[in-house]
Amino acid sequence: MYNRKEKEREFFTYHLDKFNKLKINDPFFVVKTAFFQKGKYGKQLQLFESELKRGEDIFIEFIEIERDENNREINIVPNHSNRDLFKFKYNPYFLEEYEIKEGNNSKGEPYQAFIIPLSELTVVLTDGNEITYGLYEKRKEQEIQKEESLPKLQTTLSIFPDFEEKFSAKVEEILMFNEESASDILLRIAADFEKLAQKLK
Repeated sequence: MYNRKEKEREFFTYHLDKFNKLKINDPFFVVKTAFFQKGKYGKQLQLFESELKRGEDIFIEFIEIERDENNREINIVPNHSNRDLFKFKYNPYFLEEYEIKEGNNSKGEPYQAFIIPLSELTVVLTDGNEITYGLYEKRKEQEIQKEESLPKLQTTLSIFPDFEEKFSAKVEEILMFNEESASDILLRIAADFEKLAQKLK
């Protein structure tokens, strides 16, 4: 049976090596969804006041939520195949700097959250070093361009000539030539017989 807390612990455990390299014994880790919001540039995420009031950096892995036909959450899965770990550095001025979003959760309960641009995050690399979100996006784009520039593997047998298509005309031509030659031979034989018949008269 699906248990959200257990799934979040699994996500947390996946990043333990990175936390060890950062020398953080008790990191504040959460899973979040990223989204586009009208009127804002780039993707955003929402953090609750209770999360921001802790006064510490927040480590994040982005997820996708799977739901059933009744819109009930049935699973959470990583949003990135390489399981990137992001960090929101604590900002004591969050009340003044970030937009507040009000809404209702999947249970219909009202909530308030702060909208944070992903551009304010950093990305924790496997060696424990951090890069800006802008550099992370740039590297991703370069990887995509590199993959697209690689020669594609041939997925069909079109590397071999299509003998039927290319040589059918030649075969037909040869057959026609052979037919004409046989006719000529028969005509010559007939003509020879006619000459022989005239001599015998």
